[in-house]
Amino acid sequence: MIKRIFDTDIKLSESYYGYKIRSLLDAYGTSYDFCKLYTNEAGGTILTYNSTLIADGEFDESELDGFIEMLCPITVEAPANIRLDLSDDYVQTERTLFKAPKGLSCGEAIDVKRSAFISDCFPIISEAFGITEFDEWYVDISHKIRHGVSDIYLYKTTTVTKSFDINGFVFLSHIATASADRGQGNAARLIKQLCGQYEKECKEVYLYSKKERYTFYQSLGFEPILTDKVYIKKWQKFLIRSPLLKRALSLTKEF
Repeated sequence: MIKRIFDTDIKLSESYYGYKIRSLLDAYGTSYDFCKLYTNEAGGTILTYNSTLIADGEFDESELDGFIEMLCPITVEAPANIRLDLSDDYVQTERTLFKAPKGLSCGEAIDVKRSAFISDCFPIISEAFGITEFDEWYVDISHKIRHGVSDIYLYKTTTVTKSFDINGFVFLSHIATASADRGQGNAARLIKQLCGQYEKECKEVYLYSKKERYTFYQSLGFEPILTDKVYIKKWQKFLIRSPLLKRALSLTKEF
């Protein structure tokens, strides 16, 4: 039986899913209604964060299907070995986890700003990912930065977010360049700079990419590690009148 718990001292896998859950617990704990932790008797773990559900570990798949349908999250992330059979209200989007190669470096000194320039990153992220609510985005990322979970970088008009850094596993997200400045190599320079920096700290860099960006990361030498799917609610079927629903939807757009 899947039940809610409040003890954050739990065993999680050493993977993207386990680390993402751990990072959110480190940032928010379990005292907020928008961040809830669940476990089952088999040792599986579920975290619901805003309107995203992340699963890690072992599950009876039909039980997990029913739990997801009951909670009705906008986005569902689960390891590839968990075969979800959700209703037609969800569409599947394939993504690939890439790992940065050894020795990736910018090769030149570039002026990378971080943290204090959070607000300058928002127009770029908003344009690329459709995140429309500045206040909610700012509160979330600044809270994670203060708690040492995340960081944000800006080089010219290119931005990268470090979502978390756990056990030497650094995960990057929200990689974007302002549309007017794309094609100038700024994203490649910033990614190389960060990868070189983290390699010096004996850490490995990972990121997820959709199909349309595969060739870009492969050109930088990134290695595909695994492919899985994200399940996304078909909100176009519904009239989203509530501002809370609109904010929740915008905050689920990650990569």
